[in-house]
Amino acid sequence: MQTLKFDEFIRSLKQNKDTTHSLLLGAGASVESGVPSASDCIWDWKHEIFMSQNPSSADSFKNIKIDNVRIAIQNWLDSQGVYPIASSDEEYSFFAEKAYPIDDDRRKYFQHLSENKNPSLGYHLAAMLAEIGWIKSIWTTNFDGLSLKVAHQYNLTPVEVTLESQDRIYRHDVDKELLCVSLHGDYKYGALKNTTAELDSQSDVLIKALQHELAKRNLIVIGYSGRDKSLMSALKDAYSQPGAGRLYWCGYGADCPPSVEDLLNTITVNGRHGFYIPTDGFDKTMLLLSRHCMSDNASFLNRIESLLNTLGNHADLTSTPFQQSDGTLKKIVIALNFERL
Repeated sequence: MQTLKFDEFIRSLKQNKDTTHSLLLGAGASVESGVPSASDCIWDWKHEIFMSQNPSSADSFKNIKIDNVRIAIQNWLDSQGVYPIASSDEEYSFFAEKAYPIDDDRRKYFQHLSENKNPSLGYHLAAMLAEIGWIKSIWTTNFDGLSLKVAHQYNLTPVEVTLESQDRIYRHDVDKELLCVSLHGDYKYGALKNTTAELDSQSDVLIKALQHELAKRNLIVIGYSGRDKSLMSALKDAYSQPGAGRLYWCGYGADCPPSVEDLLNTITVNGRHGFYIPTDGFDKTMLLLSRHCMSDNASFLNRIESLLNTLGNHADLTSTPFQQSDGTLKKIVIALNFERL
């Protein structure tokens, strides 16, 4: 498996500003917009199952954020002998269906999670990069519609593609047009994919379009853990074919999930280029790569600063992305003024 340090990653992107890119965003990209992560959803479903079967414990187990509450609920689940073990790959799809076996209830669950959520900094920066033609499409496993929502706020024509409108996927590249593809459906229009059976059967139309995209275009993955076997299989197939498009997999922290490592190894074996990059969140990653790649574009940099001021205090974005220390003492210390952040 090939890895890149974050600084190597953004230098690589800067040298490829003349190349179009696609984004693949998972649930982790929407956390900073206030949308619960996949892990948060799992614990919410566990909590709902426990509370509905143990109503007398409502007061004692009300706050699922408390570690002792989670431990007690997990111990109860384990004692039942019918639930998957903690942190297993099966948890998401199992508990989604167990908590809400009626598919329309699951749809409403995700609808309620996404209501009144506004796109965070990273989504705005993605739209700004789309305006200049650097990003041409955003593919997502999410149900929140944040990519589409933010695109409407910029000089872009967003083209929404869901399981209900797959025919829109076949289009020529058009200036100021951003393709927004919901791989798992959209709660506003139809069925979602979140149970085992559903996740194991991706749309052939969307998968073929994704594979065509990856032959010519670099893909940046952020906030996605590689949980869905069918999507990972489609990515494997895509990168097993000849093509010039690279894969930059931006993970959270240094630990690469086994499914992602397997994909990257497959890419290398087939003579394509794929890299794992340890990062520290969607917003921070998008901010630092945007600033570096557009460092010679004063107008773009000014727009970033205006955006930061508009969205509020982002002091937490000033630290460097996650990167393991090599033990070397740096001899130069640079003091930066981050007051504007």
